[in-house]
Amino acid sequence: MKNYTYTLSLLVILLVSCRHSSQVNKEESISSEQENYNWVKYDPILLSDQLPKKVDEQSGMIWHNDLIWVNNDSGGAATLYAYNKNGELKQQLNIEGVSNQDWEALAEDEKYFYIGEFGNNNGTRKNLKIFSLDKSKIHDKPELSIKADEISFVWADQKEFKRRKHNHNFDCEAFLSYGDSLYFFTKNWENQKTRMYVMEKSVKHHDLNPKVEFDTDFMVTGADISSDGKLVALVGYKDYKTYMILFYNFIGSDFFGGEHIRLDLSSLGGAQTEGVVFTDTNNLLINTEATKQAQAVYKIDWKQLIKN
Repeated sequence: MKNYTYTLSLLVILLVSCRHSSQVNKEESISSEQENYNWVKYDPILLSDQLPKKVDEQSGMIWHNDLIWVNNDSGGAATLYAYNKNGELKQQLNIEGVSNQDWEALAEDEKYFYIGEFGNNNGTRKNLKIFSLDKSKIHDKPELSIKADEISFVWADQKEFKRRKHNHNFDCEAFLSYGDSLYFFTKNWENQKTRMYVMEKSVKHHDLNPKVEFDTDFMVTGADISSDGKLVALVGYKDYKTYMILFYNFIGSDFFGGEHIRLDLSSLGGAQTEGVVFTDTNNLLINTEATKQAQAVYKIDWKQLIKN
């Protein structure tokens, strides 16, 4: 009987000890994860919320000739609009022979504008494409029309196309131009991470496989790289609040391989943030589409946050 009692007591001690050990490890894991998501609160600087009504669903964003160029997203006109920092509409560029099924992003290099026709809320889309516009044909007229060339592509790693609206990882609303390639960042509704794909600009069709994944902890809606290639910005939202990550001290196009800082921009309230752009002097701007708040453009003073 004494042996039985001793054995039972020993088992109880071991069980309590194991349970306590598991709880400690779990708490350490949670603590470590919270440290990885060290968000810095930041209040964006409003430049203008008096933008043209024509850009109420502004999405993509580029900077050209001292103007902010934007597109409206799905179902909008096949048109780019350019306004200044005060919100005054200066130019309208109509794209001939194409429609806006779901334009989500813009990018730019020395020779071309790139329009991202790849919005995929339902996860069923296969006809993904980029429209490229020759910048030499874009003049200072208030309104003009030009034709676009097309680059088509698919996500090679997407095997299922069953409709899963806002519940999959193959949407995309962000890309940027760097060197001879375009870099895409997915908007993962399901796990709130992002995958990066790379496309050579000179090839007319691509089957793209992901190069790397990063745990953004929000859904990416915009991306851009500074003119000196040293800083990448990803912007997006989670639970209707805006967040941004700035990547720096990376080598080449290994954007996720250096350092980063996470910005909590939730002071924007319910604004739906869509686009991000660096100006030619590396000022950093973001835009929001009209919700309960008017469409607007803001500045992020990143030099306060990252010391060179």
